[in-house]
Formats: sequence, structure tokens, C-alpha cells
Amino acid sequence: MAVNSPGAAVPGGRVEVAESAIVTIVREAVIGSYGIVDLAPRSLGSSLVHRLGFGNETRGIEVSVNGTRVAIEVSVVVEYGLPIFTVASNVMQTVTFHVERTLGLDVEHVNVNVDGLHVTQPPRKNR
Repeated sequence: MAVNSPGAAVPGGRVEVAESAIVTIVREAVIGSYGIVDLAPRSLGSSLVHRLGFGNETRGIEVSVNGTRVAIEVSVVVEYGLPIFTVASNVMQTVTFHVERTLGLDVEHVNVNVDGLHVTQPPRKNR
């Protein structure tokens, strides 16, 4: 599904943005956020594909477009020990900023599902 950006009509044509482009913007914003370790697969099938080493660009991201409004849902893994609410709030703000700035679309909402925590194991001491 292509999305028409506000002001997309240009002399001689129009500009359309594919949903996959929105997913890419969202993914980069999420992965670049402090405290995020990875995007989390939402289904057993996408989890299996991820574990087998095959890439899935939409893993952990759902985008719904209605005209010039976009609703976003992301599933993430957060680093253990960090304040989860603060990390999730930061993801919401970062995703909203990047989508609105890059595409000119209105972000209806960004839902963040924390599907796991990543515990970093301390290095083992040699005995």
C-alpha cells in the first residue's frame, strides 16, 4: 500500500511512499533508541524465521496508514536494569519525531510492547 504524503502533488505527478519505507524509518528509530536491544517477533513463525538467521524487515513492527495518519506498534527487547517505562516513552517520542519529520505524516499513536528483557552476563572469572 502506498501512502500519499501531504503536499504530495507535484507538477507532472505525485509522490507515494511505500509502507516498507515507513517500516524502515520506524525500525531505525527504535534500534537507535537508548536501552533497546532488539525488535521482538510477535509470532511463533517470525520468531522461528529470526532464529534460523533469515532477515525479516517487518519483525516487531506493525504500521497502519489511514490517509495522512499513521498508527504504529512496535515490540521490543529492553536491556535488563533500565527503567522500562522511560525506555518505552523514549521510543514513542523518537519514532513519532522521525516519522513526522521525514514523511510529514501525522502519527496517531505509537504503542510499545516490551516482550522481553536482555540480561547481560558478567564475564566469568578464571579460577
